[in-house]
Amino acid sequence: MTSERRVTFAVGASLFAITVAAFLRPPLLPDIGRDLSLSSLGLGVLGSVFALGRLAADIPAGRLSDSRPPGVMMMASAALVALGSLALALAPTSTVAFGAVFVLGVGSAWTLTTAQAHFATAPKERRGAAMSTFAASLLTAQAIAPVISGAIGAAFDWRVAIGVGAVICAIVIVPMARLGATPPPRERMRLEALQESDGRDTKIALAFIYLLPAVQFAIGAAMIQTIVPIVADEELGLSVGIIGAALGVGGVARLFGAIGAGRVMDRIGRRAALIPGLALQLAGVVTFALSGSVISLWIAVVLVSLGSVSVNVGTTLLADLSEGGRLGPRLGAFRFTGDAAFLIAPALAGWLLGIQGRMAATLPLVALTAAVLIGCVIWVPETRHAG
Repeated sequence: MTSERRVTFAVGASLFAITVAAFLRPPLLPDIGRDLSLSSLGLGVLGSVFALGRLAADIPAGRLSDSRPPGVMMMASAALVALGSLALALAPTSTVAFGAVFVLGVGSAWTLTTAQAHFATAPKERRGAAMSTFAASLLTAQAIAPVISGAIGAAFDWRVAIGVGAVICAIVIVPMARLGATPPPRERMRLEALQESDGRDTKIALAFIYLLPAVQFAIGAAMIQTIVPIVADEELGLSVGIIGAALGVGGVARLFGAIGAGRVMDRIGRRAALIPGLALQLAGVVTFALSGSVISLWIAVVLVSLGSVSVNVGTTLLADLSEGGRLGPRLGAFRFTGDAAFLIAPALAGWLLGIQGRMAATLPLVALTAAVLIGCVIWVPETRHAG
């Protein structure tokens, strides 16, 4: 294995392991709430604090990813998630738990930004495939983490399950420390490159690219994770098992969508993956807003999941447009908009659902997705063969 491939494999494996550790928490929330005397509101705030930690880290992690070796960045990520996991596992009070979850959020953002920046700087002709590898590692880890924590939590307790996350990250630190100061395997974004000011068209294109993660994260957090379970239970009378199965099918669809988008990006073009993906998500949100049956709900979940390629395609577009040395700062802004949507969208959707119903709750998602789709059709260029 070449040095370049060894570094990329190490970054991908670390992304998988650290993401597993960072996402062990969700199935354990009821036990955490009982142990630390947290109400449903308090557990919701716990999730918001995690999102705030991600927001706090997005911009600095993006800037540092241009100038620091990936081994150093991933070692810091593993250390942060290990520290947060250990603090949460030992938390005697809810206040300590909130601080621990904030650190977990910082470590999660640091991990994702570092890995995105690394995979996005693959040679242009296989950049789409590289981003598919990134997505596959991330999505698989997010799917496996609740299974692991649920099994350990059932056999022991939630503190042991969270503690396992600290052990996983401590193990990751060792190979990352050895990789440590190894320079980036490719001349990623040359620091000596000219920093020309972007033209008007490029600035407009970048603005719509920065909104791509906001679309994907808002739909995921507001519709898939918030509105769908509530509507499925209260309006359609579906059991927890059926709801879980629907969301599981959506997860599989996301994985296939990400892999397919990578192939399309490299073989046809970036826009050929982006525009249909956004159109599928818009169709899925509209279907859900107008649906009144179990079948239409499943169709909506599959459509939005298959179309969840905005982050991967957007990262690829940013890398194509940033050959002159500005990928890190741009990637930080890109992730910041997504995490901001992740923080705001569920609360807004839940509020609108409570006062006006399903159509009102999904209207902001329809408007955002439609606006970004139109903007991308008009303004975002094809960058596959850009110089």
